[in-house]
Amino acid sequence: MKKIKIDKPKKKKNKSYDLTEEEKYLMIVNIKHLKFILQIFLFAIIPLIVIYYIFTKLKKKYNNNQITTDTFGYINFINVAYSLDNYYHYIIHVSMKSIMLSQNSTTFINFYMLCSNITQEQKEMIDKISLQHKNCKITYIDMGNQFIEFNIPTDMFASWSTAIFYRIMLPFLLPNEKKILYLDGDTLIYKDLTKIYNYNITDKYFVGMLEFKYIGYFHIYKIPQFNNYINTGVLLFNLDEIRKGNISEKFIQFYRKYNAKIRYPVNDALNYVSHEKNGYFEPEYVVIGFCNEEDAYTYYNKVPVKINNDEVLKAYKDPYIYHFIYYAKPWNKVPSGENKTICVDPFIRFYEMARKTDYYYEILKQFEIKVEG
Repeated sequence: MKKIKIDKPKKKKNKSYDLTEEEKYLMIVNIKHLKFILQIFLFAIIPLIVIYYIFTKLKKKYNNNQITTDTFGYINFINVAYSLDNYYHYIIHVSMKSIMLSQNSTTFINFYMLCSNITQEQKEMIDKISLQHKNCKITYIDMGNQFIEFNIPTDMFASWSTAIFYRIMLPFLLPNEKKILYLDGDTLIYKDLTKIYNYNITDKYFVGMLEFKYIGYFHIYKIPQFNNYINTGVLLFNLDEIRKGNISEKFIQFYRKYNAKIRYPVNDALNYVSHEKNGYFEPEYVVIGFCNEEDAYTYYNKVPVKINNDEVLKAYKDPYIYHFIYYAKPWNKVPSGENKTICVDPFIRFYEMARKTDYYYEILKQFEIKVEG
């Protein structure tokens, strides 16, 4: 067989192309420009994108709090409300100071002061907290003459004003917020509030501390007894649920109906319109200003829920929040006829914290307290 020879295609030689000096220069310049653009993208634009992403995530996560140059960098944003009147400004100042001294460096406090008829001097005293502590902001909400028509009963341990009702308006005053921690002025805070603020309030209106003292007053309102009557002096609000349940409106309606009969104004009215969806804190979170450990055991043995004495002792010695109520308020004089001596532990706690403020000696003078040293 005759072999046929097939010639392989010849490879074409690459035609060399010599760059001119001008072309070489332009190419080097273009490469340098491209390198510079890449550096800008890597070291400027990408970090800005990352910062913007973190910023938007934080804003969404923390209840749409306004994050500004003053608040950027904080992780935990906590809303706290007080009711402020002419009498309690010294006491509230001490409470606010205790909050700021106990917060972590990543926690930012939004204070909302529900007030009316406060003087410029009193406002300056409260404002001093934000001047001394940068991780907080204070907003004043003027309540005007709201609730002036409500009858306010007298109590041997408390002198109430219409300011006690202001808290019930928080769902309307802060329409864009989801929750807030309300504190009476007679509280001291010993730990960062993040844990208590993040307490599970799903499907709840309020979460507070269990009470036992007033359960005997159910017959006044002709309402079946329930076992989750809570104290309203330390109260975590689920603002969305409260708005859905029209609890503020129901509170006002209830109070108007029983105006002349109500024994404990906010406690009674709020519990009776919201108890079906109220929760309560374990003792570790909120402790009443008991005179001693025995008083603490006696109190918690009377609440409707069984609580271990070890829990009570631990909470009493190391609480998150300490609430002065009844005769344990260290600025109150014991009512005549009451066989009560001064409660040493609450007294020491309050004035030790007051000493850390700039108004210590004014507070001693205001409440006619003589302290050695």
